[in-house]
Amino acid sequence: MARTGLTKSQVRETRDQLLAEGRYPSVDAVRHALGDTGSKSTIHKHLKELAEEDNSAGLKREDTSRSLQALVEQLADKLHLDAERRYQAQLEQKDQELAALRHEIERLRARVEGLEIDAYASQPHDHGFGQFGHMQSSLRCGINDSTPFSMLMNGGRSAVVDFDSPQIHLTPRVFQG
Repeated sequence: MARTGLTKSQVRETRDQLLAEGRYPSVDAVRHALGDTGSKSTIHKHLKELAEEDNSAGLKREDTSRSLQALVEQLADKLHLDAERRYQAQLEQKDQELAALRHEIERLRARVEGLEIDAYASQPHDHGFGQFGHMQSSLRCGINDSTPFSMLMNGGRSAVVDFDSPQIHLTPRVFQG
């Protein structure tokens, strides 16, 4: 079976593409762009014929348009690819930040729950006149409540929670009301 040779139109398209990229369409450059196929003598012959056609008819408007169109398409593809890469990188960065924030929320939630359990366990439970210790933990405001009832329960002191320490500190506070 006979091999089909390199056609003049293939050489023309490759030459135009090289010109659009701003490269000189030498025989070696055209051959390399074609995937290192075709003989150098055939490529040279086609390039010479194309140059004669261009000189005799002048550079055709269609060839210029085609070359420019190919260049614009290549640039647009590069721009879109670059924008997509940057978008994906930003998206991955935001996902990492979100995961870190969720981890921090869970860590703080566990810490607060631990403080609430320790605070409830450390409250004195009065077994004399009544058991009011459980009432304070069920109040809407919790341990930091400064209602008159809670102030009476704390002997005129209000509870202050220090988040760096799992202990509750009672500080005197003057009731104004």
